[in-house]
Amino acid sequence: MKKRILPILAYTVFVAVISALITTAWIHYLVRNQSSDEGQQVLTSLSADKLAKSPIADGEDIIEIFSYGCHYCALNEKNVEALEKRMPAGKKLVRLHFSLDNQGGLARFAPVFATLQVMGIEEAHRESAYDAVMKNHIDLGDPAKRDEWLAENKINVDEYHKVSQSAEVKNLLDYMTRVTQYYDINATPTFIVSKKWVAIQDRDFTSFSDKLLSILKNDQAPEK
Repeated sequence: MKKRILPILAYTVFVAVISALITTAWIHYLVRNQSSDEGQQVLTSLSADKLAKSPIADGEDIIEIFSYGCHYCALNEKNVEALEKRMPAGKKLVRLHFSLDNQGGLARFAPVFATLQVMGIEEAHRESAYDAVMKNHIDLGDPAKRDEWLAENKINVDEYHKVSQSAEVKNLLDYMTRVTQYYDINATPTFIVSKKWVAIQDRDFTSFSDKLLSILKNDQAPEK
């Protein structure tokens, strides 16, 4: 009886080991391919035809598409400032707020950005805007709550209203919307390099900055 049990037990163990090896190999295959797919998604480029019709203005060499409602954008502020200081001579980094026609979601705060930008005070109040939206849960897209925030930050509310209706603000909002939609931006922060390359951070920001600057210099994807 024992002699019959031993071969059966050995066969069972053999089948279990083979099954485990097959399962492990399959998991590694899936993970490897999923990682590859993710790698392809973090850097894309426009075709020559689409690049020729890009709405991006000349001289905007690296653009960060961000939102006051984006936690990672707020965390990256100092990093983006450091990247700006590393820009080659004659090259420019600009920030544009995520913007859509319906101004919903992360685009809800685009009019505030545009108005403050035209007023020349956006950078000075950017941190306060981040804090208002994400820490204090103030809806800057709501006119009444926005005006309270403006007053608390000693921003002239009447002047804000006047500027918000100006052609400059409307043109900036239109520009940000066209860039957001043309490049099919659906996450923030996203970086656009030389009008052609769309990059999402996939590593620590210092290395990511190296990647962006390499693309800017060489007009091609750097080696991984």
